[in-house]
Amino acid sequence: MAEQVLGPDDFKQLRKLRLQKSIEMQMGRKQRDQELMSSSSDSDASDSDDDSDERGLQGRLPDQVSGDMLKATPKRARTKAERLARVKAGRTDFKEKVIERAKNRKGGKTNKEHARNKPLIMTLQSKTVQTKKQRSAKQKLQTLK
Repeated sequence: MAEQVLGPDDFKQLRKLRLQKSIEMQMGRKQRDQELMSSSSDSDASDSDDDSDERGLQGRLPDQVSGDMLKATPKRARTKAERLARVKAGRTDFKEKVIERAKNRKGGKTNKEHARNKPLIMTLQSKTVQTKKQRSAKQKLQTLK
């Protein structure tokens, strides 16, 4: 076959052809002729622009590996204790959130807080609870639907 040694110009030409091929695959064969014509006219204009074009579009070359692909993923926690520790570390204390929200709120207690702190015997003797107790099974089923 060929017994000549490839120089930097040859490698530059190979990179350019590879880039054209990848663009052709991405854009489709219909636009291939137009792209080849425009790229050949651009290459005649200036050779210094070719280097910057190739550097800017290197991610499009086939068989290229990006830094994200090489980045190592963190090891998953294998034991249950390690997984629980990770979950507990990520949690926020809900009670602290509620207390802080209540401190920042202007005014007194909300209706929900009043209802929650109401004595149980008072709620059991209320009119709504008494009517619910007196309902027949048929009425209870109708309210469920």
